[in-house]
Amino acid sequence: MSYDTSNIIKGVGFQKGVYAFCRATIGPFVTKALHFSCKSSEIRSKTFLALGNHTQNLDPALLVIATKRHMRFVANAAITKGFVGLIMNNFFGVIPREKGAKGDEAVALIEANLKAGVSVGMFPEGNRCWDGATEFISPKTARLAKESGAALVTYRFTGGYLLRPRWAKYKRRGPMRGELVHEYTPEELAGMTADEVYAAICRDLKVNAFEEQSKTGDLYPGKNLAEGLQYAAYLCPACHKIGTIRTSGDYVSCSCGLQARYTETGRFDRIDRMPFEDFAQWNAWQKNWMHENCEELKKQTDRPIASDTGFRVTVTGGGSRTRLAENAAVSIFGDRLEIAYDGCVIKYGMDEISGFGTALSSSMYFTCKDAHYQLVSTQTVSLLKYYALWRCLSGRLYL
Repeated sequence: MSYDTSNIIKGVGFQKGVYAFCRATIGPFVTKALHFSCKSSEIRSKTFLALGNHTQNLDPALLVIATKRHMRFVANAAITKGFVGLIMNNFFGVIPREKGAKGDEAVALIEANLKAGVSVGMFPEGNRCWDGATEFISPKTARLAKESGAALVTYRFTGGYLLRPRWAKYKRRGPMRGELVHEYTPEELAGMTADEVYAAICRDLKVNAFEEQSKTGDLYPGKNLAEGLQYAAYLCPACHKIGTIRTSGDYVSCSCGLQARYTETGRFDRIDRMPFEDFAQWNAWQKNWMHENCEELKKQTDRPIASDTGFRVTVTGGGSRTRLAENAAVSIFGDRLEIAYDGCVIKYGMDEISGFGTALSSSMYFTCKDAHYQLVSTQTVSLLKYYALWRCLSGRLYL
């Protein structure tokens, strides 16, 4: 897949002006709102691929504010469509990445921009982290960085997760920091193997929010600190049931008797049957549980492993986008996923779903053959459990 260089660089000068204007006028308000501070982050290279860990929706803006450099960001393709898309494409030059689909076209666009001398920023986890620990990064990122011919910049954010966890209903008060970890020149990258580049990326971007909080002692007070945790906590550590976690105010509970209070440190004050100090530990356990029980879950084909109602379903394919349902039910079994609406049932086997992803707390995406589905939940339920189950039931690693 090749792109005309003249089309790639079209609008770059204007976009650099937009970035400079936004940094000067909006930047101070963004940094104040997120209590953000950063160390001096001068990037020496003319063209670079910037990689950061992802904890806040405004991480791209913070990366530009901190480095004072223009770059085109890889982002959810949904924001490149319609009226919003006109602004994002023309003013910021976003590189679209379709959630829940293969990223070949996005990779080709990244390479084309870098070869044309346009720097690119991306967050290789693909999503904001759910639990405060940096998510899995694909080794393909290292190959892209090594083969691009551009410099590689790694940038680490800390405090952003506890300031507002991805699952949280409300923002907290507390500091967020950023620092440029390393700038690898093209010559340095050429002298490293792909495995060495990958190890460097993972090392540079690795953050555990709770370990960082222990070092700094920072507190993150706010209201109803636990509310929304059920978006991410899909498996009860006491009774091992899926989808039974509930929250109210600062408290998280399950019908089995589990109860804990979420505190200003981001950790749990364990009241009854809670074995974990923080959600990073909890999430690591529920991922491992999925792997250990996967073969047994695959046998459950007569009744759903998980099921929820209240989904708006949109399908894209064949050049058209159609709202399929306003109130659909989604169920996942050991061998298939079903969408039921208005007396109709759509079924896809696990081997037919080629990609799956989540966005924010209430949206999930998956791709089957030539159809791309977006499902938006109107209920406070965990969509992460569907992603976790799909990965395990389809034989994919879920780390």
